[in-house]
Amino acid sequence: MTPAQTTILLIYGAIIAAWPLRYLVLKSILGKTPVLSPGSPTLDAADPPLVSAVIPAKDEEATLADCLASVCLQAYPGLEILVIDDRSVDRTRQIANEFADRDARLRVLSNDHLPPGWTGKTYVLQQAADQARGQWLWFLDADTVHAPEFLGVMLEYARAQQAALVSLLPELRCETFWEQVVQPLGGIVLMQSFPLHRVNDERSKLAFANGQSILVKRQAYDAAGGHSAVRDRFVEDIGMACKVKALGLPIRTVLVRNLVTCRMYASLGQLIRGWSRIFYDAMGRKAWRLAGRLLDPIIFCQSGHVALLAGVILLLAGYPGPFPLWLVGLGLLHHALMYPVFRLVYETSMPGSRHVAWFPVGNLLIDFILLRSTWMCLTGRVTWRGTSYGADKTRKEQHSATTEPTESSKAVS
Repeated sequence: MTPAQTTILLIYGAIIAAWPLRYLVLKSILGKTPVLSPGSPTLDAADPPLVSAVIPAKDEEATLADCLASVCLQAYPGLEILVIDDRSVDRTRQIANEFADRDARLRVLSNDHLPPGWTGKTYVLQQAADQARGQWLWFLDADTVHAPEFLGVMLEYARAQQAALVSLLPELRCETFWEQVVQPLGGIVLMQSFPLHRVNDERSKLAFANGQSILVKRQAYDAAGGHSAVRDRFVEDIGMACKVKALGLPIRTVLVRNLVTCRMYASLGQLIRGWSRIFYDAMGRKAWRLAGRLLDPIIFCQSGHVALLAGVILLLAGYPGPFPLWLVGLGLLHHALMYPVFRLVYETSMPGSRHVAWFPVGNLLIDFILLRSTWMCLTGRVTWRGTSYGADKTRKEQHSATTEPTESSKAVS
């Protein structure tokens, strides 16, 4: 082989050698991350604190009934439920009213506008929080379903950890091919930037929370400035976690099993737009940070696809020497070492997943989403849930609802 070919193989070998280390690191992190389930300890208090569940709902007729049914069935005794209908044009308001007629704990609020400087979700969450009476605020998305034990388990965990804010990584409900292939990979991109062992470490300034289901003490929420303090954020959950942790208060994010499920996006288009928005804001709206996240899969994952393909092509073309065989052999080894890592990733989000072998396809779509997020950083323009935001838009365009199809607002998670 030529010196250049030898150098290529040595560099590629070093890339491959990183995967066993990645497996050990991921296994260690997951092993240290708490996992809560319906069998975990529940809060046993003579005078349980009042919890206010706050559910923002914009055109959520497909999921709201299941969500409200699970909230109303919580075994925890001290609960009030606030649903805030945010300019819905479907049956969202009717569904919420039907539940309110059957359950005196539930109130339905309305919002009909969006002031300048706010994102839609932050504004309605603040409006509902202002009317909530609970000592704890439970912010949850309308596409989540919670087991009856959820509140008792999470409150006991918060008490035991003396945490002012607790959130979780739910099990994902993925029904389409693209959901099952891409969703776990979107989550791991976030976790690379927000490793939970640092998030849960009070000595670290790094903060993260997943607004799909998040509990925060009312006193901590008010001291952090509420959602007013993160009014322009598209990932208000991470912003709120940063504000609370900056006060010196402990925060925690945990894994759950059989406690919460969530279906974030129901189509490929929603998935692309949703994760683009999440990455854009979670990375601080900085193109260089997104570029760094993009380089990781290109170097450590796509290099394996390129090497294997190049080796096969060279062999078929009759290229002389051992170089093509080395490329094919190392490419196969690369894929064999990547698979156990991605098996852990998929199992964490979707226990029992049968789509791990499709991770190369999912990686390519994540590349596209990261590029799209980078473009959003460069243009400063975002359209989400029928509302357009951007520095080059007029105030009316930035903050008025349009007639575009809307989709569920998620964070992580």
